[in-house]
Amino acid sequence: MLTVFYDGRCGLCDREIAFYRRHATPNSIIWRDIWQQETALLAAGLTEAQCLQKLHLLDEQGQLHTGVDAFILLWYSVPKLRVLAKLTRFAPFRSLLILGYKLFLVWYQRQSHVQACLFADKKE
Repeated sequence: MLTVFYDGRCGLCDREIAFYRRHATPNSIIWRDIWQQETALLAAGLTEAQCLQKLHLLDEQGQLHTGVDAFILLWYSVPKLRVLAKLTRFAPFRSLLILGYKLFLVWYQRQSHVQACLFADKKE
């Protein structure tokens, strides 16, 4: 079973996770809102600040995957998105996905709650 750590304070992220929840293969994913799952984060060796940098996912063997690699694994668990996951085997498609994700992160990391958490983490 996959474990996905997501930002429940991000409206866009929350809507995306809601889509995945509705369409993922039943009982294939554990969903962890990073703001409500401190114990699960600690058990995975993660912090909120790390999870705000990019998507984090643990696979069935407990191996950590981040960013685009995490999305690809997640898409394999969503029957409607498996075609997209398979397309990532082709370099041009994967390159476009990486570029799109980087552009999203530029917007996302400017969100006030993300900035506040990252700033607090740097002070510690």
